[in-house]
Amino acid sequence: MASQIASKTPAAKKQGAKSASKAAKSAKTQSKAPVATYSGRGSQTIVRKSNDLIQNAMYSLSLSQQKLMLHIFAMIKPSDTELPRYEMSIYEFLKLCGVDPHNGSMYKQVKKNIEDIANAKVQWIRLAGTQKITMFRWLSSATIDEGTGKIVLTLDQSLKPHLIQLKEFYTTMNITYTLPMKSQYSLKIYELCKSYQNLYLTKKEKDEPLVWNIETLKKQVDCNAANWAHVRRTVLDKAKSEINGHTDIYFDYEVFEKDRQRVIAIAVTIEPVDKQVADDKLNEITKSMSNKVRSKKNKLTLAETGTIDDDPNVLTLEYVSVPETTIPYSYGATPELLRQELEIKAEPDKLIRELTADEMEAVRTIIDAMVKMAGTPRGNDKMIDGGNATFFQTMNNVIDNCGGLRRWFEGVATRYASKVIPVARTKSAPLPYLSRAILEDLENYRIYVTGGMPEELDDGYADAPDVPDIVETTDFVETDAEPENRLEPDDAATKKDITAALLRYVDRDTLSARLTTGQMEAFDDILQMTAYFCRRNVKGKDDGMMEGKANMQFLNALNKVIARYESLTPLFEAMAVMMDYDTYWKDLMKNPKIKNPKLVFQSEVEKALLMPSAIIGEYTARKAQNDPAHAVHKEYNWTKVFDEE
Repeated sequence: MASQIASKTPAAKKQGAKSASKAAKSAKTQSKAPVATYSGRGSQTIVRKSNDLIQNAMYSLSLSQQKLMLHIFAMIKPSDTELPRYEMSIYEFLKLCGVDPHNGSMYKQVKKNIEDIANAKVQWIRLAGTQKITMFRWLSSATIDEGTGKIVLTLDQSLKPHLIQLKEFYTTMNITYTLPMKSQYSLKIYELCKSYQNLYLTKKEKDEPLVWNIETLKKQVDCNAANWAHVRRTVLDKAKSEINGHTDIYFDYEVFEKDRQRVIAIAVTIEPVDKQVADDKLNEITKSMSNKVRSKKNKLTLAETGTIDDDPNVLTLEYVSVPETTIPYSYGATPELLRQELEIKAEPDKLIRELTADEMEAVRTIIDAMVKMAGTPRGNDKMIDGGNATFFQTMNNVIDNCGGLRRWFEGVATRYASKVIPVARTKSAPLPYLSRAILEDLENYRIYVTGGMPEELDDGYADAPDVPDIVETTDFVETDAEPENRLEPDDAATKKDITAALLRYVDRDTLSARLTTGQMEAFDDILQMTAYFCRRNVKGKDDGMMEGKANMQFLNALNKVIARYESLTPLFEAMAVMMDYDTYWKDLMKNPKIKNPKLVFQSEVEKALLMPSAIIGEYTARKAQNDPAHAVHKEYNWTKVFDEE
């Protein structure tokens, strides 16, 4: 050993001395660091973060992880001169994470939560004028003592200038406002709004807008949405709802800049709400969290009755299962717990009164498949907390909008029992086939919550190319060539081609200005259905009207609209108002005699496309009488035929 030491080169000795010096310096810094204990600082709710950390840090954390980090940051005091060393019991850490301390796998869950935070990379891009990019992680070290049940967490020193002794360009917020939020995007946009609020008010005084670039925003909130419709629905509209409903600010936005059909920037509104209103919201959140009923009867809870202190800052992280609450990603890694969750969302005691034995068996098969889908990575799907993000986002959207999954299960059970599951059993790989069917049906939940697919469209997923997918519109780029004022057969060569051709005659800016959000959502799906009809070829029905891949019956009808108005905007506006998604699907689902909602939607679009003059004329007449837009929808009594004896 002595000879080995003596043989070290001068360079090695120098490097060793440097490492030792660095270690000593780190130990000295830690010795000066204050100790933040949960018992001493766990009730603090005010977070102070630099604007740079909020606006320029790019990272990927789940909603629960974001809330956990905010709780940790809140344990920093304005008087601290060093980042605290966080010391807490395993039990206290689990309470912060919202995990049941008595579930038998305590250390495994602690380790997983700490690993998830420690492995999350942060890429912080400095302000304009430099090319340096700082990469770091939230934690520099973590110690778990299973003998004493003690945890020690140390934040990375790169965070110090953004959390300690802040004098300027920082944001202060009360994290209680974020506790009811169910979207990770809502929390990030709330932080962004708070950091930009002073700038917004300054610009407002000068009558200037505060503009956010969409691509930059997507990076800031860790969203990989491919198009504007996705950003608007899943990020901005959700954030607007949660921020305005729970916090101390009012958030809104409008399209500011477009590049043809692509939205590239928005102008945002960030107004402070009245102090009394903000205080009332704060008290309401605290009271709501403190008064949560944690009974285990007919529901799952993350804490046994009486095991958690009546501390609102702890209870807010608790997940209590009821049919209408969304399911955390982490349940994807715990199949049995997720199975119980899905059964709660399905409300089998109610389903069994409506479904046959075979249909109930189909429901159980669907649940089995969903459990496997939830924890299985597929393709480029992102895994968060052990759950497949695509699956959870799609499923939770149904839960959020329908108050659970019962109505969806009730609607699809017949078709799965008679068609989908039997076909799946004939496949060499039944689960992928079944999983794809389930995911598609969850995506199109509005169509399926009251019944199965129409018989003429129900020939199996893999073998039914004539069924159009009702999906969000993608960003299409107009051609530079001057188009003729008519649709030609060549325009229908592909679905993308016919959609782009239709958009040549649609003024989206005009529609966006005139229509509500629900009406614009209807327009997006009507546009896709129109493209389907323009290319539809049903054997024995459309053969005589086909030219290439174009259905001339529909193209000719649309060309008459273009010839008269030099645009398709009047027709699409009338149809969008008639099928306003804020009322259309609700009315459709209320009618117990309507068993095939998708067929109703399809037939209404088809009728409007073949009789455009009648649709536009009726809409124009109603507008002239100064009827509200919803009266147009009401007068168009498309449900009458289903009420006849």
